[in-house]
Amino acid sequence: MFNASSEWLDRMRSVGDPGVDDLIAEYVATRGPESLDRLLRELFRTQRMPEADPLVRSYLTALPRIDLVDRDVIAGGQHVFGLYGPEVLMILGSYSLPLAYAAGHGVQVVHRSRRLKDDPIRRLCDTAQMVVNVMQPGELEEGGVGWLATRKVRLIHALVRRRVQLDAVNPWREEWGLPINQEDQAGTLLTFSIATLHGLRRMGAKVTSAEANAYITAWSAVGRFLGVDPSLLPSSEEEATLLALRIGERQVRPTPEGRQLTAQLLSSVQTLFPVPGYATSLTHFFLQDTVFGKNVAAALELPKANWTRWLVTVRAAQKRRILHWLDWFPGARRRRSWVARQFAQRMILHKRPDADTPFEVPPTFRGRWGLHADR
Repeated sequence: MFNASSEWLDRMRSVGDPGVDDLIAEYVATRGPESLDRLLRELFRTQRMPEADPLVRSYLTALPRIDLVDRDVIAGGQHVFGLYGPEVLMILGSYSLPLAYAAGHGVQVVHRSRRLKDDPIRRLCDTAQMVVNVMQPGELEEGGVGWLATRKVRLIHALVRRRVQLDAVNPWREEWGLPINQEDQAGTLLTFSIATLHGLRRMGAKVTSAEANAYITAWSAVGRFLGVDPSLLPSSEEEATLLALRIGERQVRPTPEGRQLTAQLLSSVQTLFPVPGYATSLTHFFLQDTVFGKNVAAALELPKANWTRWLVTVRAAQKRRILHWLDWFPGARRRRSWVARQFAQRMILHKRPDADTPFEVPPTFRGRWGLHADR
């Protein structure tokens, strides 16, 4: 049963992913901590799971079977993503990730993972890839790309959790709770679900209550695959809003780590926008009043916005007026925001230092959103 009480959240800060965590502890005891680094590098290098590794085999065997319920509702939530995918991806970089960095305790594990700290654009692309994978219709079914993505992310979370605990150079503090604990995972899911809905509406998208509930349900299904406790998985917009506010009251606070990661993220995200300063202005626009509370922007100490803050505000107001009239016409909701489309397009075309593209969008979405796969 859904539970957003502070007492329950306190308990959940000491819980990770018990069965998986036990497997990894046993693995490290026999092979040493360096085995975690090798496996993490392999997992980060490719979307495939290295099933030849003995830990991966044990992990996949131990995972319980999870049957989807409310398939039609989940499909409805995935349909919302299909309508607004480019906008969702833009919200991810300008709203969702900054929200995660404002969680003073949860951000510590991100900061201690060097790959995430030193390569924020890769962090954005990897996260966006997971979102695209799980939001494809039908792909949360067993064997689908979304189903496979959740299994990989769940393993990465457990490996990072253990690696951080074993770090003697940067010791983990007990006051932060268990790394990647249940409350922090629930909060992260909310940045993808209720925060995304809030961002879409601020941009002028007309998302109905039924569509919002379906989107929340779809992300709660993802949470089940990731090992999040069912008590922390909302089934409606109302429950998700309550949980986000409760977690925001408990966790949002200024930290040097959160400020550093946000500054690096803004610098990287700016490369995906054609107008200098637009990334900072857009993040100000989203964070001025969030579903996690009103103090997020202050906690992150965002740099001052330039003249583009007016452009962001004007474009949002213009989009609302257009949608108010065009929503009466068939297909109007598929009309793309030029900025959002260009943002998504630049993500697709972004190259890592090894010249590989870190982000792929399936042809069905590319066609619907007006994107292309190469230059």
